[in-house]
Amino acid sequence: MSDSRSASPTILFVHGFLDDHAAWRDVKAELQPDLSTVALDLPGSGALADSPSVTLAGMSDAVVAELDRADGPVVLVGQSMGAQVGELAAAARPDSVAALVLITPVPLAGTHLEGDEAEVFRSLGGNAEAQRQARLSVSVALDERALDMLVASGSAPRPETVAQAFEAWNGGHPAGAHPSTYRGPVWILKGADDPFVTQELLDAGVLPRFPDAQLRVIDHSGHFPHMEAPAEVASTLREVVASVDRLEV
Repeated sequence: MSDSRSASPTILFVHGFLDDHAAWRDVKAELQPDLSTVALDLPGSGALADSPSVTLAGMSDAVVAELDRADGPVVLVGQSMGAQVGELAAAARPDSVAALVLITPVPLAGTHLEGDEAEVFRSLGGNAEAQRQARLSVSVALDERALDMLVASGSAPRPETVAQAFEAWNGGHPAGAHPSTYRGPVWILKGADDPFVTQELLDAGVLPRFPDAQLRVIDHSGHFPHMEAPAEVASTLREVVASVDRLEV
């Protein structure tokens, strides 16, 4: 490992609802070999798909455990539900997190969907075609390879686990009603054409909680910029790491 690489923070990726660590494959490929990256599976996903209970607190504990294992500072990156989880972990270990990057973030307070809209998400478990259509409905540039990978990830958890994960991010966490307690640098990445995490949602439930956050809009992408525009996301992450390195000099 070169001195420049060892001096830079590790980038830790936290995936969203129905996803697993594989969602970050293209962004990781763009960043290698210059930067150290780790992508984990949250409880209820991937290798941990059989977790008996899925909550925001439990998922955050898994990220905190990874932060505690890290050799040096971390840039913590969370997408969608993973943004909620990442923020909780950053608040629990602020000295370990050099910067927090929230990609198409679901507000920590939750979205509180109800009725048929909530049932669509709650019932996605075990229904690959419904998951495929749900992904397509919130994206603009997912290719078939990426879409197949996402559907494969979403097929691993049991239906009841998927329902638990939905209730977790939809219901949110009480801390979301207050300004974030994480005081380090925050970057928020929005998909320009994301119909789910809209500018209105960010203005209402995310940006006011991070008054000094830098907002970046990723063009030609919807809810999955890390898979729809991985090169642009990677470029932004390089900028985040460079800014952290400057602060530590």
